[in-house]
Amino acid sequence: MPITATLINYLMLCRRKVWLHANGIRMEHTSEVVAEGRLIGVESYPQRAERWTEIEVSGMLPYSADTPIELAAKIDFFDPHLGIVHEVKKSVAKEQAHIAQVQFYLYVLRLNGIKAEYGLIEYPKLRITERVSLTTDDQQQLESQIRKAHALVQQETCPERLPVSQCRSCSFFEFCWVGEE
Repeated sequence: MPITATLINYLMLCRRKVWLHANGIRMEHTSEVVAEGRLIGVESYPQRAERWTEIEVSGMLPYSADTPIELAAKIDFFDPHLGIVHEVKKSVAKEQAHIAQVQFYLYVLRLNGIKAEYGLIEYPKLRITERVSLTTDDQQQLESQIRKAHALVQQETCPERLPVSQCRSCSFFEFCWVGEE
């Protein structure tokens, strides 16, 4: 399985979520929080599909030791003329995970020789836009995160749950905690 921006986002939140998602256990379709986030993205920027492009790119992590690590990114809104990735988020609650996700997009685009200047994370409910860059230091940290996600996905067993207090808004909450609170 390729490492995706979703897995990098999840890695910042919960190792268990990374493993479950990578192993085909998906709960996003049952989550009201996820559904609300999608609706906000569509409703807040209805003209996006006309102005910008959805793009899918893949690549390999350069300089990976043992086996090459496959990377894949599906970016909903990309301005190819200016090289700007646009990402819409429901809130700022998990901001570092959002930044890592956009940095992953920039990284994979650059691996493919595609102009990727920076990203913009837009939080329409809060009327905030955050600019995201990918410096050399950021890139080294991201490559480390990619290796961690890859190692995690390769594990035979699912990692332990986080404390229930950290899980309440997660789409996997019921999967992990049903009947045990």
